[in-house]
Amino acid sequence: PVNNNRYSDLQDLFQEVGVIQPSTIDTKQRQTPTPTSGIAIPRPPSRRDDITSSSGRNAAGRNSPATLRSSPGPSNIVRADSVSSLEFRAAGVPVGLSRGPSPLTLGMSDTIPLAVAFHEMVHSYFHGTDEKKCQVKLSGDMMLSFPAGIVTLLTNNPNPAQLMFRLNNSSRFNKVFPNKQLILWDYEEPYIENMLYWTVFKFNMSALTALLKRQSEKNPTASYFNVDILKYQIKPKFGASSCPFQLVAYWKCERNQTDIRIDYMYNKKAMGSPSPLLNLTVTVPVDGEVMNINAEPHAEWDKENNCAIWRFTELSELTENGPIGSLRARLEVTKGPSSIGTISVQFNCEGTTLSGVDLELQGPGYRVSLVKKRFVSGKYICDGSNNKNRYPESNENNEENHENHSSSSSDC
Repeated sequence: PVNNNRYSDLQDLFQEVGVIQPSTIDTKQRQTPTPTSGIAIPRPPSRRDDITSSSGRNAAGRNSPATLRSSPGPSNIVRADSVSSLEFRAAGVPVGLSRGPSPLTLGMSDTIPLAVAFHEMVHSYFHGTDEKKCQVKLSGDMMLSFPAGIVTLLTNNPNPAQLMFRLNNSSRFNKVFPNKQLILWDYEEPYIENMLYWTVFKFNMSALTALLKRQSEKNPTASYFNVDILKYQIKPKFGASSCPFQLVAYWKCERNQTDIRIDYMYNKKAMGSPSPLLNLTVTVPVDGEVMNINAEPHAEWDKENNCAIWRFTELSELTENGPIGSLRARLEVTKGPSSIGTISVQFNCEGTTLSGVDLELQGPGYRVSLVKKRFVSGKYICDGSNNKNRYPESNENNEENHENHSSSSSDC
């Protein structure tokens, strides 16, 4: 089921880090993650950690549960959510991460650990067999997570270190919408042509301190606070090149049966770094009162919604059947011919983004403890061009059309 909680995908972002629980908090109340999110930031390194860091750590991390959420709009960002209950584990610390002071007991001399999360969404509309007609929209947002101990540190320090960052690999960004309440922004328009790489985003430290202080007062037992920093739009590449999952559909609708073939391709070049598509679902609505379905590979028939559904755990170049394939189905109908329906696709991808963007902190006083990247499908659909776009009659034509589609997409 679709989860519209914009923080649910970060449910266990830092659970694998293993931060020590402060003794002042009731552990029984922290065993179940809150519905808002569950971000826990690893502590900065200490001398004691330098002695013990070589033993007892498991470098294997794990992915967050797959969830989908609605696309954020370009409106001003005003919300900061807190984490009031986390279940920390001492094992499973990813490589390159360290545990330091408790998030509630940061000292003035400690380097403040921050966590960053990039979440992107791709909307695609495939129309007919012409790749040039594919319409694509890409968007994303960036979130930072602050340890609760930063509130006391900022409040008691009249001149805290200036928090600044730069966005690397952002050449494809065409619009940026910073949180105007927190980010000092010199541009009236969100569009920055060829200037974003040189832009250093500076925080209004007074506003940041006030925001985190309010959140701390509302949630005094919280260990971490999630804050929306900016949203952005990405300029798509030509045609379907920005689509990580490319597809084209062929239909043959007759009085007693409907034949469907969907040719697809996994496109690793659409991502910043290749990563499998997870929880892939292809849904095909078919009217005409379907009585029976034969599909290869196996597809479910949803009688209530009158649609065939293919489900795949993951798709990548290393998948058993490879990155290119076809979905075929023959459906017996009693009130045909069926009409050509709109095919919809859902998936998520962990550990990478479509833009390849990265955050680089500027200046002393802060460090990035962990980076979370993911993207999901939004409105991802495929239509036939018109009722004349029928399923190819012969096997020879089938193979020819499949090869043409694959070759036209191979450079994407």
